[in-house]
Amino acid sequence: MALKIALVGCGAMGSALLQGWVTLSNSAELFEKFWVIAPHRDRVAPFLKDPRVEWLPRVEDLALSPDIILFAVKPTLLKEVLPAYKAFNSLLISVAAGKSLSFYEKILPSSLPFIRAMPNTPVNIHKGTIGLLTQAKLAQDQKDKVEACFQGLGFCLWVKSDDELDKLTAISGSGPAYVFAMIEALAQSAESLGFDKRTSLSLSLQTFLGAANYAFQSEDHPSLLRQRVTSPQGTTAAALRELEAGGLNDLINTAVRAAYHRARELRK
Repeated sequence: MALKIALVGCGAMGSALLQGWVTLSNSAELFEKFWVIAPHRDRVAPFLKDPRVEWLPRVEDLALSPDIILFAVKPTLLKEVLPAYKAFNSLLISVAAGKSLSFYEKILPSSLPFIRAMPNTPVNIHKGTIGLLTQAKLAQDQKDKVEACFQGLGFCLWVKSDDELDKLTAISGSGPAYVFAMIEALAQSAESLGFDKRTSLSLSLQTFLGAANYAFQSEDHPSLLRQRVTSPQGTTAAALRELEAGGLNDLINTAVRAAYHRARELRK
């Protein structure tokens, strides 16, 4: 049965999810209706060309109980927003970072099934990573609904605790920003060698795209792929020596741990 979803909030993550849902090749089979509850219609306007999408300015305008209500609002607004949804007989999902399951349990009735989700923005092109955590064992039909909601948007992983979801946040939730920073750095290096700005960005983007797709499709570990393109005393070897000397692995590890510790701080 096709899902009916109420999306509460249509900011960066809410719009990324909605974009991913409506552009799936089998979207019509998976999703019957989207209500987007947001104070400003302009954030929803680009999606209204899809007849399944309806903008609602207030929760009071939501007449039916959707299969899923997904909260994509700022964490600071949750205490104010959540109580208005207690009466709905729906699966509740929040994509807000920094709020533990216990936070939601204090506000919502224990009878309402609740899931924390941590997607990243590539869900909008169906290449995302989505971590999922629930406060109790879901009935199979409930788990099927959650997975139907997210599976087409990328790789889904059920985790066992808030702490594990924080760790996933540090890798995949924040991860796209690390990659964007490296794309930017490689493009700037191309400019420093004399390429124009547009060409520099194209070279960097295509290099990352090709390498990532090659690694994804290969059965070999990235370390082996790296060795294969590194001839002794060659150009790549010279570059990798500089990256190793600069402590690339340690720097990335330090960055990831900083993100993880910040996620834990936000949860307190």
